[in-house]
Amino acid sequence: MLRRSLLAAFLTLSLAGCETTMLGSVAASCALRTEPTLLPETLPTAQVGKQYRVALEVTDAPAPVHGIYASGTQPLPEGLRIEHQDRDSYGFIVGTPTRAGFYEVQLSAGTYGTQCAGLRARRIYTLHIIE
Repeated sequence: MLRRSLLAAFLTLSLAGCETTMLGSVAASCALRTEPTLLPETLPTAQVGKQYRVALEVTDAPAPVHGIYASGTQPLPEGLRIEHQDRDSYGFIVGTPTRAGFYEVQLSAGTYGTQCAGLRARRIYTLHIIE
């Protein structure tokens, strides 16, 4: 009986050490991941009433991209929207702008998490729309 108790205690402590080591390794690898980057660095000028299409790309993503989004506080101008397919590292700003001006737009892209939490790439653009 004493032998069984000692064996059970030994196995429990041994396995707990493995889990601690494994969790420490996962935490370290999560901390060392590179942050994804949203490209391009700047947006080309758009024109009122003309089709606009710009490719967006998420680089250095450690996992698939679940979405590319415009901020609710700094959205795309009227007539423009983002198109993105789940898990793709690219998307597009598409549409036909309706008003001229300078617009500050914040876009972000999020990656899925696996053993680590997902990451975000953010960029604030100034979009110039001409007449």
